[in-house]
Amino acid sequence: MKTSIISEKILKGGCLIEPSDEKSIFQLSKQKLVNIFEEKGLIIFRNFNLDKLKITKFTDIFTTKYANDALRRSVRLKNNKVRDVDPGKLEMPLHSEASYSPSWPEIIWFYCNLAPKNSGQTTVCDGQSIYKNLNASEKKFFLENQILYDLKIPYGEEIFKNKNSKNKLKPWHIDHPGVKDCFINFSKKEIVFKLKRYAINKLNYTDKLAFVNHLQIILNRDPQVLNITMENGKKVPPKIMKKVKKVSDDLTVDINWKNHDLCMIDNRRFMHGRREINSSEKRDIMVIQTLKSNLRDKINTNKTT
Repeated sequence: MKTSIISEKILKGGCLIEPSDEKSIFQLSKQKLVNIFEEKGLIIFRNFNLDKLKITKFTDIFTTKYANDALRRSVRLKNNKVRDVDPGKLEMPLHSEASYSPSWPEIIWFYCNLAPKNSGQTTVCDGQSIYKNLNASEKKFFLENQILYDLKIPYGEEIFKNKNSKNKLKPWHIDHPGVKDCFINFSKKEIVFKLKRYAINKLNYTDKLAFVNHLQIILNRDPQVLNITMENGKKVPPKIMKKVKKVSDDLTVDINWKNHDLCMIDNRRFMHGRREINSSEKRDIMVIQTLKSNLRDKINTNKTT
């Protein structure tokens, strides 16, 4: 395989992988890919002409358990593991997928079925780089203060058919640290609760810290998130958020898609988003979410087959 860096804005550069002698993506060494991913956190596989029907055959190699994606996203390829990205053409601010949720995916995969030509780039930003570029007082603020996410999560398709159901909330619980004020509505098939989580995350396999969260999203773009505050109910100070936005904007990298690209993102280290899509532009990106990876499991074979 041939490797090259994606951008200097990413610590260790990220990694673009293209074939050399390989005829298939499945001929790549799993051990080598794991080593690259743990160091760089972002891999783009290009020019392997990966058949869309075989995407999950590849992601299965690195996955112990898949996340349940948001029900608002349509299933693709008759495979519940594969979904559409969020519809529409609006810009999507940087975020770590479901970082407000007890089910926070470890890896996010994007497959490009149809690449846009002039707009709609997927954006990525290295949370390690963001943390490195915050000053001491800003780091101290986020290390001391948890973020409180106010959530309403549907757990069945019927939620979209019963919007007028009576509001019958019953006390509930979720086995996850930081969950509070949890209730379930059996009529509407939704759970409402609050989740406390730090905006800075310690990576599983290093001592490094990364700024990864949902602080920059626009609330009406993700209907599961009703509100975002600090634990005391106050908003993050505007001065700090202004600095976060400037730092992350300066470090954001655009992925200029090519057909059949597959992107592997460490969702606990990187945030991602989307540039606005031109009204006449066609774009087809699919997403897969690895809730729990097997990167640290013993590797018994040298190939990904």
